[in-house]
Amino acid sequence: MEWILGILILVLGGAAIIVIYLNERISVFETLLGLNPKVTSDQLAEHVAFGPNPFGDLSGENLWKAMSGEEIEDEGIDIGDIDALRPRYELVITRHIEMMLEDGRFDARANERTAVSSLVRIPMLRGSVESFIPFTEASRLYEIGQEIESSPEHAEELAAEVDEIVDDLFTKVKLERKTSVGRALLPTAENYSDHDDFEDIKLPDAPAVDDQLALPPVDGDTDTEKNAG
Repeated sequence: MEWILGILILVLGGAAIIVIYLNERISVFETLLGLNPKVTSDQLAEHVAFGPNPFGDLSGENLWKAMSGEEIEDEGIDIGDIDALRPRYELVITRHIEMMLEDGRFDARANERTAVSSLVRIPMLRGSVESFIPFTEASRLYEIGQEIESSPEHAEELAAEVDEIVDDLFTKVKLERKTSVGRALLPTAENYSDHDDFEDIKLPDAPAVDDQLALPPVDGDTDTEKNAG
């Protein structure tokens, strides 16, 4: 009887997996056939290309507007429980800030400059989402990444400016910065110095050689000394 019960459990588990899979496929087919008006073809294409969106219908600038309390023009977008999504959104916007700084530093090392975009796709554990921050802040973060490579002696000032930008962005989307983002993402001034470290290093004087410990002269030198005497 126990083996029969085990087989029955396996069958039921497999059936549950099939039902979940078919339910997801049905939603896709409904969209393709135009039977599911809540899912647009653009959303379907995004799902296929980048995986599921953890924020549902919210993406890009609409996600930013929802988090900042601004009105979203598209009435068909289901906003859902914003407060429940905000902790996850903090990870998204923090990663967006980090990517802007990384892009600036990477381009600076290659002696290049690239166009800055307010939109960046952020990969997540399951799927991804398109993140938006205003162009002014995005552009400045990129410039800070450039400046930290060209003027590392200003690292502390640049890190403080990053924190100011983060505070401004977080305030708009009702988040609170708990640690220094700038110091976490940029090298601090402690890693640099304004002068060569080797300038202050003094080599010790060579020790005096004791005559009794001096090597004996070679035979040729001995003969020379005798002839000279």
